[in-house]
Amino acid sequence: MSGFNLLKYEYPSGKLISNITFEKEGPDGIGGYVSGNLITKDVVFFISSQKEITQAGHDGKVINRYLLPESPEERIATQFSTNRGNKMNWNTAKEKLIVPDVPILLKEKSMKYKDWLWEFNLKENTKEVALQFTFPKEYNDYFDDPELGTYYHLLIEKTNKHLVAFPATDSILVFSEENSSKIFAGSNSQLEFKKGKTEAQGEYTVFLPSVETSRYQSMMHDPYQGLILRHLIIEQGKNENGVFSKNSFVILDESLSKIGEVSFSSRIISSLGFCTPNGLYLKMMNQNSDDQEAYIRFIF
Repeated sequence: MSGFNLLKYEYPSGKLISNITFEKEGPDGIGGYVSGNLITKDVVFFISSQKEITQAGHDGKVINRYLLPESPEERIATQFSTNRGNKMNWNTAKEKLIVPDVPILLKEKSMKYKDWLWEFNLKENTKEVALQFTFPKEYNDYFDDPELGTYYHLLIEKTNKHLVAFPATDSILVFSEENSSKIFAGSNSQLEFKKGKTEAQGEYTVFLPSVETSRYQSMMHDPYQGLILRHLIIEQGKNENGVFSKNSFVILDESLSKIGEVSFSSRIISSLGFCTPNGLYLKMMNQNSDDQEAYIRFIF
């Protein structure tokens, strides 16, 4: 997706096959504000205006709509979203869609809240909580911080394991049908987690997260190489050479054992990409052309 356009490319040539525009309004409208999407082989799911899940075909026509659950008092305001690398997951055989509710800002009320992931059964037209968890008690120190008061979710479809990680925590929570556990997925580097601040500006409160803080980010599963990559911002700032950004991928195998860590600069490549049988492709940040996009291929 690029804006409201679905672009299909041939792989590996990169040739553009089609470009379909989705409408914002009308019977085939997906809404003016879309906070997430998931492209599958046959359909595209949109999180539309924080009101509904819109299911549409690759031809731009809406197939169905499913209302999102209302916000309970302790959640204050739900924010169903695929921002920050939190993905939706679609099971074609069971016709079930998992959608994450990701807090923009963590509040004290939400520390006891558990219903962060929801499952929509499209065959039965029902919705229920897919996974329950609470934020670790240490996150009482990170209220009102948009960088450190969130979570990251990854579903390993091969083993049906849910991974849940937090920005200022080395470990990852692992949920399966049998049990729940915790694994180490931390960095070799010395990390410093710095809480942001809030500032009153007239009638508004402005949230100012620290741009220098260490923070774990989204996770990505490469099923072809059998790896899980956890993005980490080690440090950001300025020195005599200008602005710098130290990043890494903490790498786990599919048994969830840490096997290494690879450093990179987010000023050169993006932390998000797509997986193929020939390797993992990450987008280059500086592009030479408006008509083409360059990627770097990684084989670990």
